[in-house]
Amino acid sequence: MYQLSDFLGAVSQDLFALGIALALGALIGLQRGWLARDKAAGQRVAGIRTHALLGLLGGLSVQLGRELGNWVPAILLVMVALAGLAGFLMQNRQQQDFSITSWVGQVLTFCFGALVVAGQPVIAAAAAVVTATILDNKESIHRFLKTLEANELDAGLKLLLISVVVLPLLPNEGFGPGDVLNPREIWWMVVLIAAIGFIGYFAMRFGGSTRGIMFTSLFAGLSSSTALTLHFSRLSRQSNSRQLSPLLAAGILIACGTMFPRILLYAALIYPP
Repeated sequence: MYQLSDFLGAVSQDLFALGIALALGALIGLQRGWLARDKAAGQRVAGIRTHALLGLLGGLSVQLGRELGNWVPAILLVMVALAGLAGFLMQNRQQQDFSITSWVGQVLTFCFGALVVAGQPVIAAAAAVVTATILDNKESIHRFLKTLEANELDAGLKLLLISVVVLPLLPNEGFGPGDVLNPREIWWMVVLIAAIGFIGYFAMRFGGSTRGIMFTSLFAGLSSSTALTLHFSRLSRQSNSRQLSPLLAAGILIACGTMFPRILLYAALIYPP
């Protein structure tokens, strides 16, 4: 028999989910409202109240979808997108602002609220925090893009290509005598060397030669001191600098020195005392 306590429990869970949806919307709205805090009332397209209500609307759309049909969230999402687009066009006409970031944020806020009520509050909360962080760091992101060189962007994309695209496609099995040649493990070493070189380049660029090499050595020592030794040896040969070579040698020693604590940590994790 259906008890009143079961009904109250279900209602409280739904209300709690809607509260989270409202809070996530308010989080996005807090950042957008703070950014437009100097504007007069009526000049802000969407602030903390609008985003909070969008999150709540997203949660309610899922609730309505359970009662009326799965088409309800889709229809409401389209309506929210069209309303946000209309606000964007009006703002563009008045302020000549061609950025659609605010509009995308509104659509995402609706989706976060829907995700919470759909049973994915952790994913929704994590995505909302990441979204708010990206929105709040507009100046830093643009400043970084201005300092980024074309060859640096190309190197980063190539690193992603060999690690995200090529590596998973390689077979993870042995070939040759004794099955000693594993294509994925061999390519994993290539990825490690490339990643160490990439991180080391930016560490030396922003932290200077000494601090950059030390940071890279500590990082590489936690993953592969062999890969760092190969990379630093090649770098020393290419640079042919008497000042840089001792730093690179010290970096190799640091990476090798971290190998022993790393092995102890792995052993403690695999075979806890």
